Amino acid sequence: MTHASLLKKRRLIPIFAALLWNSIGAAAELGSDIRRSVSTSGLGELVSYSVVDVGTGQTIASGGDFTLRKPASNMKLLTTGAALESLGPEFKFRTQLKVDSNLGLARMVVAGGGDPGFADPELLARMSFIDDAGKARPGLGTQDLLQWWIDAAVKAGITRVAELVVDDRVFDRVCYNPAWPTDQRTRPYCAEIWGFNFHANMMFVRARTSDTKVVIDGLEPSFDWTIARNGATVGPAKSKSSFVVTRNAESHDLVVSGRLPAGARVELDLSIHNPPALFGELLSRGLRARGITVDSVRLATGADPAATGTVLGVIETPLAVVLARANTDSNNLHAEALLKRLGAAHANAPTAIPGPGYIGGSWENGASALRESLERRVGADSAAFVLSDGCGLSHANRVTAAGMTAWLRSFAADDRLGSAFLASLAIAGENGTVQKRFAELAGSPVSVRCKTGYINGVSCLSGVVIAPSGRKIAFSVLTNGIEKIGTDRPKKLQEALVMDIVRALSIPNGRP
Repeated sequence: MTHASLLKKRRLIPIFAALLWNSIGAAAELGSDIRRSVSTSGLGELVSYSVVDVGTGQTIASGGDFTLRKPASNMKLLTTGAALESLGPEFKFRTQLKVDSNLGLARMVVAGGGDPGFADPELLARMSFIDDAGKARPGLGTQDLLQWWIDAAVKAGITRVAELVVDDRVFDRVCYNPAWPTDQRTRPYCAEIWGFNFHANMMFVRARTSDTKVVIDGLEPSFDWTIARNGATVGPAKSKSSFVVTRNAESHDLVVSGRLPAGARVELDLSIHNPPALFGELLSRGLRARGITVDSVRLATGADPAATGTVLGVIETPLAVVLARANTDSNNLHAEALLKRLGAAHANAPTAIPGPGYIGGSWENGASALRESLERRVGADSAAFVLSDGCGLSHANRVTAAGMTAWLRSFAADDRLGSAFLASLAIAGENGTVQKRFAELAGSPVSVRCKTGYINGVSCLSGVVIAPSGRKIAFSVLTNGIEKIGTDRPKKLQEALVMDIVRALSIPNGRP
């Protein structure tokens, strides 16, 4: 080594030391700001928080960060991350229509892959297609989707179907988590989870007033739904609506009640029961309308062979779409389908397909697969996380703020999976469940990718703040026991803590 090169190295030492001390000093200042925000919130022992530098692993600020808390929808961060790691970024949910001909009679099978995006109204609305006149038409309808498969059957020359089978065996048939609230079972966020999902497993009910009556003038998907009772009344034009539609947990008999203001129109959403059976009936009706005889319709049994034959149609939903629906939109169905699909992959050989001996994805094997992912990525032992479902609706879930930031850091620093994971999160002030929050971020070069969480008594926010330089800070704020005080103070703390980080990362070199 020459004298000159040695001199250069000696000069680098104090420069590097100065940068390090500057970084440490700024991190200490940020830590003080965060602790001050937590202290002034007055939430005391109701809140746990952890703030960690992604690059160094340094804990910048923390409090109660090893206390187990209910995560609400922050649970989706665990589920989506584990699915991304185990299934891979290129994974696609696949639903196929197959036909197997024998002695001139066709056995038609709808082979479900657990896709939560199949005919999801939100996804259909974002799509477009070319109509018969060659013009692009925005938005697809449920009937458009059905028609593709019906057209394929007609084109294939099928005139009779001996039986139409909907094969949903990729998941078990425990469609409702036992820890979920039974009194909210008909709400879309409590939708049933099946190996074949359809229309986000919910229906739309449209109603309007007509003279002195409330009229149901639209039900989607189009089906012969039963209005068991319509006791709704018409109220004054400017009165508050109390109009509701409910159903029995295991039927589609609708009960309409409450009051709808005169001149009003309303659209409500309601979960549906047994979507595989419903879809089978809709498809069979569509086939019959096109002159194809369908002798019987049923769900697959455990003894049925795996679906084989000619593929008439395939509909795929990329994993990235499902991740975004789970995280950005906080859709529970998408998160639970990910957990069960993760469980199915964990319980079966990679080449296995639903048939005799296949183990359907369940909350149990999904939780086992998720725990293994946690242990691989953050070395979590069984006490660090309590897993009950994949979306956070269950009050039995438990996580720690330290565990959550360790999990987030493991992805934010991952060259292979990090960008896909962060892209699935909502951007504060721009979209998803935080679109109307963090107005201060308008025009800021600092980006906040995060996930909200709310169930009764719980308000949480976890995510990653990203500086223009690429520097990242992971954070988690978990607040429990707020039944009496509501969500205002927890949300103000979440926003104050995030903005403390944003301000620190907004300095020119982006080094807190």
